[in-house]
Amino acid sequence: MVKVIVGGQKHLSTPNLPRNSSHKIIRPKPFPTGRYPIEKIWYPLSSFFAWQPLRERYQIIHSFNRIIYTNKPWFVTFEDHRVLYRNPQNQGESIIYELLNNRLALKNCQKLIAMSDYAKMRFCNRVNGWKIEKEIIEKLTVIHPSFPVRVNQPKIFQDTQKLQLIFVGNHFARKGGVVALRLAKKAEKLGLPLTVHIVSGLEYGAIPTDFPDRNKYTEDLKLLNLSNVVFHKHIPNEKVIELLSQSHFQLMATLHDTYGFSVIEGFSVATPAITTNVCALPEFVRHGENGYILELPINEIRHWSNWLHGEKTKTAEYWEIVNSTYESLAEQALQQIIQFLDRVDKQEHYEYLSAGALSQAQNMHNSEKQSELFNNLYAAAAFR
Repeated sequence: MVKVIVGGQKHLSTPNLPRNSSHKIIRPKPFPTGRYPIEKIWYPLSSFFAWQPLRERYQIIHSFNRIIYTNKPWFVTFEDHRVLYRNPQNQGESIIYELLNNRLALKNCQKLIAMSDYAKMRFCNRVNGWKIEKEIIEKLTVIHPSFPVRVNQPKIFQDTQKLQLIFVGNHFARKGGVVALRLAKKAEKLGLPLTVHIVSGLEYGAIPTDFPDRNKYTEDLKLLNLSNVVFHKHIPNEKVIELLSQSHFQLMATLHDTYGFSVIEGFSVATPAITTNVCALPEFVRHGENGYILELPINEIRHWSNWLHGEKTKTAEYWEIVNSTYESLAEQALQQIIQFLDRVDKQEHYEYLSAGALSQAQNMHNSEKQSELFNNLYAAAAFR
């Protein structure tokens, strides 16, 4: 049995670690404990003092979105190029950043694990031309996140049923909550048999892609009171899974999402997804096979091409951009729902989509298979 220390960003580690490991997975407390971890002082310090001192011996470190300064064998899993330290602001920082980035080329760094082909592409673009490019690219692999597969057969749709859609996401505007509400409004006007469930902490405004003036979202938030909308606020994850299993589609019309874990959790209960064509999402959501893709204009790195940054987000022009984008996605989703409801073979088609979602979960995101993969990687690294 190998003892494995887990470091870095906790939210990323859960779907990217073995769920039922034959090794001992140790999650130490961050250093120092409390509200102000050491990266708040200076971000790279967390690479040197990642956790509280441990008396227990360990053989392996698996880090998430963070380069670790260690002589032990270690792995790093990342969601995009931000695992590499950002451009230095002064010469002193430049030395530290280069030191940490160069750790990736050392022999004790076992593998660089991209969560997706999108993450791999972003990483490769960033290291292009580096002196250590060849050494680190040789260690680069893609292992997608995984979840327990909770069902063993696809769902069915009855003509007598009201279509149930669910939106899951605390970043309400970025992930598509506004789109879900506007879809509900359009469906109500047309008398479509549709209910939209909203699971969200309603965080918006001070978030990438959002318009920073929260007042602009007031009218959309009033739509939470529509007769065909059910607002669940904060609920336990098991309740979210239950709602996903009871829903016919998960709607995540996101403007930017490096992955989209909730989509995979939906697949684990055979729920197809309606989502956008950004970042990693088209790698596992295939239009007409396990869900539907809503089209956004994207650039060469698969980001929404109309996304503005910094002070430009405070302009009236940017509100027009995001507002019209929400409207476009809501209309696309509406037309997709109408096409589905108008199908003569919608029962067979839905079962096909549900089977595709389940197959995706079983083949690429199955926690049992991923556990075996990681168990073998850890053992090989510890006893090499």
